[in-house]
Amino acid sequence: MRATIRLALVVGVLLGLGLLPRDAETQDRARFLLASGTVGIAQGQTFRLSVANIGVRDVNVRASLLSNPTAVELVSDSFTLRPGETRDIDLPAADIPPEHFDRTRRAQVRASVGSSAPTALANLEVFDNETGRTSAIVSLEKVAPSTSP
Repeated sequence: MRATIRLALVVGVLLGLGLLPRDAETQDRARFLLASGTVGIAQGQTFRLSVANIGVRDVNVRASLLSNPTAVELVSDSFTLRPGETRDIDLPAADIPPEHFDRTRRAQVRASVGSSAPTALANLEVFDNETGRTSAIVSLEKVAPSTSP
């Protein structure tokens, strides 16, 4: 019972944010959801959300980076990945509005990826703009398939 209530709350929040589609045609294209916890970034760094299709069929994807604790979509993109294809979405700290940084001058961001097949995998990377050195890589985790038929 508690799991059902939690799932309903998560789905409600994701619908409200536009991360889960409302119409039947789009729902068919975004049945699988991946998400990350929050990851911090400071000036001089960039978030990179990478999505790969490891399947043998095309996959429709909607990928987003959201601020935390208030879920504000900072950047998003929708695209189709062919088999074996990968797409990246970059978000430099310089492009994040100042109100999303805390008193330690860090912004907390999380990722969300909706797809039409479970063959879409994603990770979130943080790297230094000057050196290109990666400081964090977080794999997105499966949240739950949509309950649409």
